[in-house]
Amino acid sequence: MVRMRRLSLATAVSCTLFMAGWAGAADPEAASLTGAAPDSGAAATPGGRRVLYLPDTVKEQLREQIRQDVLDEFRKERWAVPDAVPEWTKRLRFYGDVRIRYEADIFPAGNANSGEFPDFNGINTSTPFDLKGVDLSGDKYLNVDTNRSRFRLRARLGLDADLGGDTTVGILLASGDQNSPVSPNQTLGASGGYFSMYQIWIDRAFLRFNPVHDAGGELMFEAGRFENPFFTAKDLLWSENVNLDGFAFQGGFAAGDLWPSFTLGASPVYSTAFAFPAYQTAKYNSVNKWLFAGQIAADWKLAERLQLKLGGALYYFYRVSGVAATCDTNLTNISCSGDDTRPSFAQKGNTYMALRVPSAAAMAAESANPLATPRYQYFGLASQFREVFATGRLNYRFLPETVVTLEGEFAWNEGYSRTQIAAVAVNNCVQYTPACQSFLGGQYAYVGRISFGTPQEVRQGDWNVNLAYLHVESDSVIDAFTNPDFGYGGTNLQGYWLGARVLVANNVTVGVRWMSADQIAGPTYRFDLLQVDMWGRF
Repeated sequence: MVRMRRLSLATAVSCTLFMAGWAGAADPEAASLTGAAPDSGAAATPGGRRVLYLPDTVKEQLREQIRQDVLDEFRKERWAVPDAVPEWTKRLRFYGDVRIRYEADIFPAGNANSGEFPDFNGINTSTPFDLKGVDLSGDKYLNVDTNRSRFRLRARLGLDADLGGDTTVGILLASGDQNSPVSPNQTLGASGGYFSMYQIWIDRAFLRFNPVHDAGGELMFEAGRFENPFFTAKDLLWSENVNLDGFAFQGGFAAGDLWPSFTLGASPVYSTAFAFPAYQTAKYNSVNKWLFAGQIAADWKLAERLQLKLGGALYYFYRVSGVAATCDTNLTNISCSGDDTRPSFAQKGNTYMALRVPSAAAMAAESANPLATPRYQYFGLASQFREVFATGRLNYRFLPETVVTLEGEFAWNEGYSRTQIAAVAVNNCVQYTPACQSFLGGQYAYVGRISFGTPQEVRQGDWNVNLAYLHVESDSVIDAFTNPDFGYGGTNLQGYWLGARVLVANNVTVGVRWMSADQIAGPTYRFDLLQVDMWGRF
């Protein structure tokens, strides 16, 4: 129930006129409110009182005036206005999705399973690996021959808030088994099992300033943790789930049917803990790893139904390769000055090098007792990564509700040096006894994809099918950020995938995808993957 407030003077006067029109006036002053003469149009009652009669047109005018004044007052004071909400809520936009996935991980027969696939990420994020085999507690190996099936959940909730002045802040929360940059999937029954609650991670948190955003051009700056701003075919360097930390600057303008644009970015990849190492008073120098990237692109409307976009990019990963340092490798639970040059997250495929060089004390211990003295080791990336990318996308709408999209991307790691990598490599070799005898790595990658279906997937009946082929040599890109599903993630892989999806209701999708990947060089490794998805978006 709405509490009525004091009406304005105009409304009060209108109400008086209204009452006068229906009940009459008791004296000449009442008649004078209408502007009529005291005796004009008045009839005498038996009691000597004069009653004022108003024409129907005047009555209608008074009714309309009262209605308009009351509505204006209600709008001003926001009394009982249908669908009225506070003004600040209009500047918020919520969005998100929930996806349930069945996944079958299939290893065809014949994969090498005698220790050829060490889990470098597991080693580097845990206790070091003993190269001498004296202490096996640090041994970790990838699964390459035992099939698995599991159900997985992805849940995301985002909020963008318009602060005015072309400024926006946003945040996206996401699920995930771990804080992996490439996958927000949560395996049902994992993370302790027994219906344990799942973790929620901050996947994005950014501030964006967008002073130019119209048909003539665009200019945008954002900082924090934000969606990947670079034009990419995905799956080659960047998984679609990767968000970037740091800063990005974008701009573009219209030039007839052409839209040239640029993107610049600076992203901190890793920074040493402030007091590393914690157990000693003398601290090591900080290892700050960065990604510096730039891209130019052009979007060109070739015809009414044909559109082409081309882009060229350079991704310079600064200080991500390993740096070896002298260390007491016979001792456990210590930190060496080169340890922080190892990647804090990886998948598999890149070539690695040993980071710890045995000190004089370690060598003396090994000489005195060679069979009982361990050599603890961490591993860093053997290659530099200065990646040059060329990307293209062609869209053809041959029917109003059907679009064919061709995408392609080629990558070349200009920082790759076969000679230098082979001299320190501990994997991607034909034989390692004790040094790499024949290095098998490579520096090139490419992907091609064709998609066919409705241009937007939001309404019931919208659909899409796609086919892709991917070839990613060992050190063409950093394996940490690639598609985590193809070949179970990483590089040194080639193969194809086929997928289809359809909206069974508005914003509710069912999809299926089959992936098949083989290792390019080195021991035999093959991996097939079946995924069946159902997800809803809002």
